[in-house]
Amino acid sequence: MKVLFDHQAFDMQTHGGVSRCFAELYSHRPSSLDVEISVRETDNVYLRDLGFGRTGEIYDRFMGMGNSGLKYVLFKLAMNFEYGYYSKLDRRPRLNLYESVSRLKKQDFDVFHPTFFDGYFLKHIADRPFVITVHDMIPELYPQYYAVDDIQILQKKAVIPKAAHIVTVSEQTKKDLVRMMNIPENKVSVVYHGADEEPYVRSEQVQRDYEYILYVGERHFYKNFASFSRDCIPILKRHRDLKVICTGMPFTSEELYFFDVYGMKDRFVHVFAKTKQELLDLYHDAVAFVYPSEYEGFGIPILEAYRAGCPVMLNRSSCFPEIAGDAAVYFRMNRNTSDFEEQFETLYRMDGNERALLLDRQKERLKMYSWKKSAQALADVYAGLK
Repeated sequence: MKVLFDHQAFDMQTHGGVSRCFAELYSHRPSSLDVEISVRETDNVYLRDLGFGRTGEIYDRFMGMGNSGLKYVLFKLAMNFEYGYYSKLDRRPRLNLYESVSRLKKQDFDVFHPTFFDGYFLKHIADRPFVITVHDMIPELYPQYYAVDDIQILQKKAVIPKAAHIVTVSEQTKKDLVRMMNIPENKVSVVYHGADEEPYVRSEQVQRDYEYILYVGERHFYKNFASFSRDCIPILKRHRDLKVICTGMPFTSEELYFFDVYGMKDRFVHVFAKTKQELLDLYHDAVAFVYPSEYEGFGIPILEAYRAGCPVMLNRSSCFPEIAGDAAVYFRMNRNTSDFEEQFETLYRMDGNERALLLDRQKERLKMYSWKKSAQALADVYAGLK
């Protein structure tokens, strides 16, 4: 069976969960599937690791000419002529979009799987079936943070009902999708994310001279970072050698002001993990990885923490109990109440045997998730369309 992935997620992200998911599914596809990705050039780190050329290489090599206004015009005309897809004069040719449209028109595939919700393909797909993956329903569940005419919400409404089949990454996301978009349950299959199967080996580096709680990723809106930060204040006052390390974007001025007001400016530390190894090392050395989010579609950081041997603490919300089962310490955190401080102290006071038992449960839970299993489950979805 021949399957075509398009360019969308890889043009949207240099790195991130959606593009990583499709790159991993492509890499671990079973032999029964012939999968192609309609990308000619990219800055996406996952595709670059797979050997795809960087953005701009095609232009750099064009006619052996140095960079000039004439080269730009000739390149634009050549690409427009090659694809019969004309862009405005002041814009560079969108080669990956052109490539996707070209392959759609050729119809040389059995199933099309767009990597996001732009419905550009609907007028080109003819009678070929397409499968769409819904990673979460966050814009629909949190309308206070999104405009009514938010582009993702509109695109989902236009594309999802037309799909031959829909994939979600958790049962929770499936329930939300079925309820909020009135989709028949039998039209939706759950395909969990996977985990890297290479054994984690800690790199030889200087250890930090303090203990820390680890927070990974974005910190806005439903991520609950403000509540988490407030709950950490009494913990940090009680444990003078303990800090909070946050990855992702640097702290905002509002976050820095909050830390300063509570005398915690030096106790919240931002670390930019440049590589996957650096991130795994951060997990491994942490007292705990804490995921306080109100809602996630799946939660890949849970599996990353499992792999690195880091105790996991999760807000008992959305899909977290589904994904982690008994392999985590749970707390409840919302706008009105929180028992995070109490649950953290329970974990912090664990003796060696108790901590080892928790880590053993996490290792066992991790066995449920692999990209090979995910790719095979997706192949089964495609096969079911025949």
